[in-house]
Amino acid sequence: PEDNRRGGELLRRLVSRDHTDIRVLSLYAFNAFEQQRFGEAVAAWEMMLKLLPAGDARRAVIERSIRLAQEK
Repeated sequence: PEDNRRGGELLRRLVSRDHTDIRVLSLYAFNAFEQQRFGEAVAAWEMMLKLLPAGDARRAVIERSIRLAQEK
């Protein structure tokens, strides 16, 4: 748990420096979800959707993740 929290803090700093890095946003979103910070997870996934092209296969996974987080 402490490692996850510290990892989340590091990811939060990375996102604040560059909010266009899909990999960092993805890691941040899943970490936030695991820490039950569902609003943060949804915000990161929504940012990813804005960056990904319309036909990108990852969009479906992200959209499912958003729905799941919103149900929590």
